Amino acid sequence: MAGHIKKSSPRVPEGFTLSMAVMDCFPVFFFCVSACCLAARFPGALFRIGIFCIILAGSLKVSWKMVIALAKKNIPFLGRQMRFLMPAGFALCILSLAIRKNDWSIRAVWQHITSLPSLPFFLIGIAGMCLMVRFARKGRQMDAKANWKEQAVNAAAQFCIMMGILLA
Repeated sequence: MAGHIKKSSPRVPEGFTLSMAVMDCFPVFFFCVSACCLAARFPGALFRIGIFCIILAGSLKVSWKMVIALAKKNIPFLGRQMRFLMPAGFALCILSLAIRKNDWSIRAVWQHITSLPSLPFFLIGIAGMCLMVRFARKGRQMDAKANWKEQAVNAAAQFCIMMGILLA
């Protein structure tokens, strides 16, 4: 057809396998467990909406990898939304805690975080999250090798944070 311009589809990253997508489910699952425990301790609709946004962001990122692995298609929105949805979710959680500051005590939270056996789990989890920030700044979302490293660190960090919360 004369004058018809075909819009190119987004590049499908190499090396994104089903096992990678399944591995990406673990940190989302660990966060879900942690979030449910926290939502039970810090009631409030705004807090729960924030947690929902965070879980949705992680789930959509897993969906992005599943689509790449199974359908060999790249739907960029599924991967990119996390930059916006996750920080918005955390902001809502923090805002909720600020609004409902009389419903919880920073001293009690600090005691739970710094007590044994939770403390080592929280320290490892925080170190892992610091590494995740470093990885995010490099912006290597389309690199399979980088994704495997990030997922391993994220899974370990989320597992440790979950254990710290469950043991607190």
